[in-house]
Amino acid sequence: MIAELLYMTRTWMEEHPAIKADGQYTKKILVDSMNSFSSQWLIVYAGDEPAGFAFLTDGGRRPASLDNKKVVQLAVFAVLKAYEGSAAKESLLEKCLSVYKWREAMWAEPAAVQEQWPFLEASGFAKDGNYLVFGF
Repeated sequence: MIAELLYMTRTWMEEHPAIKADGQYTKKILVDSMNSFSSQWLIVYAGDEPAGFAFLTDGGRRPASLDNKKVVQLAVFAVLKAYEGSAAKESLLEKCLSVYKWREAMWAEPAAVQEQWPFLEASGFAKDGNYLVFGF
C-alpha cells in the first residue's frame, strides 16, 4: 500500500502543480500517518490500478459549528486524472462515508478538496463558511 500511495501522491501532485504539499507525502510521513490511530488512508482501484485516495483524520482545526461534535476531517480527496471519468470518485466517497458513519459530521477545507469541491457538494456536502460539511 505504501508504494501505491507514493505513486498516487506523486502523480496527483504532478497533475496539480498548484497544490503545495510541502513534503507531506514522503514515505516516512505516510508510514507514520498509517500507524496513527487518529487517521486513515483509503485507496480506490479501477480494476487492478490505483485510481484515487483519501486521507481522513481526527485532527485539524474544525469549523466552529462542529465544536463538541464527534467529527472526522476529509483532509485529502483525490482521483488521478486518468480515472476522472470512471466511477472512482463515487467509490472513494462511498469508502469515506463508511468511515464517517460513526461520526456526527465530516468536514473538509477547500484547499484539501479543491478539484473535487463541485462533486462533493453534489454528493451532499454543504458549504459552512469556508468549509464543506457532510451530515451536520
